[in-house]
Amino acid sequence: MTSEKKSTKDDADKGSEKVSKKSSGKSGAKSSAKDSQKIATASEKKDKADKDTKKSSSSKKKHPERSGNPAKAAKALEEESRAAANRVSRTPTKVKDTASPRWYAPTMVTLMVIGLLWVVTTYLFNGLYPLPYFAKHHATDWLFNGNLYIGFLIMMSGFLGLLRWK
Repeated sequence: MTSEKKSTKDDADKGSEKVSKKSSGKSGAKSSAKDSQKIATASEKKDKADKDTKKSSSSKKKHPERSGNPAKAAKALEEESRAAANRVSRTPTKVKDTASPRWYAPTMVTLMVIGLLWVVTTYLFNGLYPLPYFAKHHATDWLFNGNLYIGFLIMMSGFLGLLRWK
């Protein structure tokens, strides 16, 4: 029973093929001209599409760094870094100067030396010099050592200034 079904299906397929061959044979001249025009326009469209893809593929560079091949990616990165090293910028750029001025460090060292000399002078002359004001007017209170305070303030200002020196 299954063999009969197969044979009837095969017969139906063969019959439809014969009919399609006959219909194509009857209108052979007309259909062949139309078919050739359709094929020609299709091939022209295909040629245009091919040209467009060729233009786009030539205008767009391939990206070897995106490829799955690590050797190609490494080579592309190496070439890119060489090209970047060879490029020279012709536009001048202002470099931000973060260094301290030339006078800054000598000034701070000078302040430290002056403070040291102030303190040494105060000890040598028992607080009477460099400013005798503190010894005369504040003999009994904490400002008697005013010259020492001034000397240490001068030294600390020089030291703190050197901390900000660049």
